[in-house]
Amino acid sequence: MLVVPVSGKIGWKNPPMMTLALLVVNCLAFFLFQINDDESRMAAEQFYLNSGLAAIEVPRYIDYLKSTGKTADRPVESEGMDEQELMAAHFEMEADFDFISRLMDGQVILPQNPEYENWLALRRDYEEKRDKSVAFAYGLRPAYPRAPTFFSYMFLHGGVGHLVGNMVFLWILGCMLEIGSGRLFFTVMYLTCGLAAAGLFYAVYPSSTIPLVGASGAIAGLMGAYTVLYGTKKVSIFYSLGFFFNTATIPAIVLLPVWLANECYQLFFSGDSHVAYVAHIGGIAGGALLAYAGERLVGLDRDSFEAAPEDKVSPLMHQALDHLGNLDMQQSQALLEQVLELSPNHQDALSHLFNIHKLNPESKPFHDTAKHLLGVLLQNTAAHPTALAVYETYSRLASRPRLPIHAYLQISGAMAAAGKVEDAEKIVLAIMKRKPETPELPSNLIKLSQAFRRCGRTDRWERYRRLVCKQFPDSVEAALILRSEASG
Repeated sequence: MLVVPVSGKIGWKNPPMMTLALLVVNCLAFFLFQINDDESRMAAEQFYLNSGLAAIEVPRYIDYLKSTGKTADRPVESEGMDEQELMAAHFEMEADFDFISRLMDGQVILPQNPEYENWLALRRDYEEKRDKSVAFAYGLRPAYPRAPTFFSYMFLHGGVGHLVGNMVFLWILGCMLEIGSGRLFFTVMYLTCGLAAAGLFYAVYPSSTIPLVGASGAIAGLMGAYTVLYGTKKVSIFYSLGFFFNTATIPAIVLLPVWLANECYQLFFSGDSHVAYVAHIGGIAGGALLAYAGERLVGLDRDSFEAAPEDKVSPLMHQALDHLGNLDMQQSQALLEQVLELSPNHQDALSHLFNIHKLNPESKPFHDTAKHLLGVLLQNTAAHPTALAVYETYSRLASRPRLPIHAYLQISGAMAAAGKVEDAEKIVLAIMKRKPETPELPSNLIKLSQAFRRCGRTDRWERYRRLVCKQFPDSVEAALILRSEASG
């Protein structure tokens, strides 16, 4: 069973820096130090087989199994074993802490045995080669506990697939938790959850000689923290049950028992597995407890854990475009108007609505939509070329354009900036003739004069500067012109 949360807010103005840092550290640890781990381990195992060490140890391990009554998934006789059977016996032997302890204490091959010195030298060579594997040297081996490995194991991985899977979950959960919990608390929580995962694994498997590696215990802690911090708020999840998968919206806290139950089920019923389900359980429980304590002792940004607002606009836009593609203008128009009720300045909705209404250019909705769309486009300098194209279409289709004066002046300014000085000049002169008292005229005359100057037409530049001083002598623009001439 797979259950993945898909809600949350990622703010790139305040990015999840510690999450990114943890991603980088994990990836660097693997690609700088572990990339040759498989080759190192294979070289060690090949040495074990070819050096004669297997022929010394494996028969004694088979005898040990017989004497203790332990069962083994292989022939009980060591004679006639092929390489695959020898290595299978060897791997089980390495995982048998009791036998390995007896072996290394000199209770299996006695010091007075003629083979002892040769065996000891081969064993040391094998362990030296084996420990060149970073995962084996720095992974957590409960049977041989070392304090640094309780930390180092969570930055090591068993392969590229293992790394990628963990990093995907780290990114998803880190983005949803780091900003609200604070970077320091998030980092402490991550590392502490990794320790909790290692602690439970150590307690349950104290004799394990197989190294525990991977960030999944710490990430499981983030999963536990997620359920507590989001609490009863409803969150969107993706879930998969075999071949069936779907999405759902549920209270986040419901995921805590679901995730714990899934890990317990996998632990007891999945058979032999290399997945450390016990570590996951320790991480989830530790993360939930830390988040509960953090809420009450540290103080967290609760607003960051609010559910993201439902996007009602995108589905409506999708439906509107579908109807538009089917030439169902009436239904498309109704849906686009719903979009504008939710997002009044939605540029795409206005553009499509404008294209629908231009089929009837004498209608009031055509003029109203053109006015609204131009108002939105002219607010953004980057959208001015689009605004000019819309204005050209509008003025061509409408027998009597009905834009307000300030819209015409904005359009003339955009035209002047785009180098269409004659068109800008026509608009400004028309407004001067009909509405000479318009307050925005002096600034637009200055823009027009500057546009002519950029085109090398200094006569028009001087003409409109003089016109500002003559027609609007009390304006700020006239004062600035006179001041510049006096200083020049």
